[in-house]
Amino acid sequence: MEAERTLSSGTFYQPVSVEEKRQILQAFNFSHRGHWYICPNGHTFVIGECGGAMEVGRCNECGAEIGGGRHRLLDSNARAGDFEEIATRQGAERGPWE
Repeated sequence: MEAERTLSSGTFYQPVSVEEKRQILQAFNFSHRGHWYICPNGHTFVIGECGGAMEVGRCNECGAEIGGGRHRLLDSNARAGDFEEIATRQGAERGPWE
């Protein structure tokens, strides 16, 4: 029943494993932490370049506001601690916004 409801709603979400997160981080190859964030509903997003928020956008998953301006993250967003922890273990340096 639950699978049927999920399929009929058009939305399917499966959590990303720690190994998949490690591979994602490796693929982006950022030299420092501070690129990974979560929207108010817990969906992960990434900010490229320096990792500082320079514009407001919408979450692809839920439409919530993400980002910010002048390198300041919106109060409703937060750092993605799980990605940051893995990045630290992979040798990423401290980010400029820490």
